[in-house]
Amino acid sequence: MGWVFFPLDEQLALVPGSLTPTQEEHLVRLATWMPFACAGQMLQALTGVQVSEATVRRHTEQAGQIYETVQNEQSQGRSASPSPTTDAPAQVVLSADGAFVPLVGGVWAEVRTVAIGEVKPDGDQTHTTNLSYFSRMTDAATFTELAGGEMQRRQVREAEQVAAVMDGAPWLQEMVDLYRADAVRILDFPHAAQRISTILETVQQTGHALPIDALPRCLHLLKHRGPAPVLRWLRHLTRSCLDVGKIREDLAYLHKREAGMQYPRYRDAGWPIGSGMVESANKLVMQARLKGPGMHWAGPHVNPMLALRNAVCNDRWSEAWEQTSSACLEHLRNARVSQAQDRQQKATQRFVLVWIRFLLPRSIPRVPQPQPQLPPQPACMVAGRPTTHHPWRRSWVSRSSTGTSAKN
Repeated sequence: MGWVFFPLDEQLALVPGSLTPTQEEHLVRLATWMPFACAGQMLQALTGVQVSEATVRRHTEQAGQIYETVQNEQSQGRSASPSPTTDAPAQVVLSADGAFVPLVGGVWAEVRTVAIGEVKPDGDQTHTTNLSYFSRMTDAATFTELAGGEMQRRQVREAEQVAAVMDGAPWLQEMVDLYRADAVRILDFPHAAQRISTILETVQQTGHALPIDALPRCLHLLKHRGPAPVLRWLRHLTRSCLDVGKIREDLAYLHKREAGMQYPRYRDAGWPIGSGMVESANKLVMQARLKGPGMHWAGPHVNPMLALRNAVCNDRWSEAWEQTSSACLEHLRNARVSQAQDRQQKATQRFVLVWIRFLLPRSIPRVPQPQPQLPPQPACMVAGRPTTHHPWRRSWVSRSSTGTSAKN
């Protein structure tokens, strides 16, 4: 006697195990915010349900894998995202960056995150609101493709104006080219400031005396008057030491991205000039859960947890859990249908074999096999006397021959 399917299981949305659907949802949601052991303790304190750390881990990883698949299908167009009910936003800003997560074995892997928000001017200040995030541990090309679901949901292509505040990494520019080629490209102000600071430090190391406030004055000039006067002064300052350190490389970096450093114009248009939105996204989405003390993750378990983190950080948990439950029940339904088909196929095979044995004759006459012909044996007895072929006959050896042989 084995396990069977109760008809009400599907109507009640029951899943395998001892937890009810509501208890499982609470368990997974707690484990999305805190370590697995703490989530089990919290569930017991709130509901009185006692579960082990291994059970918490198993349920959370299974739910994360299912929701990761749902997100991938939405990004690839196999499952349409919910239709937006609001008009396209006027100004959308996006920013992407990477941060590293510790894996088992002392290895570090990069998690890429894109943050999307809407710009709301407030007097002289610019605020980015309605933020949402998408994170994955994967290569740049795959991440760019998978981020399409969130881009579609936030109507990046339909927005009136889009700005991309990022550093100068090539994969970031390729992502912007794919989803909004006409976006305003803004080089993150802290990255530009870091390059300028490195140049000034290298110049000081060569023996040139610089004012104490040289860096603050350069950054103030860059923010309020643009990159032209700053780059002109840096070229004049580094004429005699271009080959020292990374001065030539840093200058080339700034000159190549001069069009993205028009900060006075961007500020007048109401755009942010810093990528703080994605820096905070790295801390909120990934580091707050995946970089705790002593944590080391197996590679296949990172993206399922990131998918769940996207759901809670984007305030879409109810929607995400409904999609996850529906996909889980669909998987169980398909598994039951497959098992029923296998049982039916085996029963049909057994039925056919029984009828074949019944219809075939009970006994089949055997065909006699020819016996091998042996050559005739010579007679051992003739007229009551043994012949030379009788086994009792022995050849006699003369005594003289025996004696001679012994002497020799």
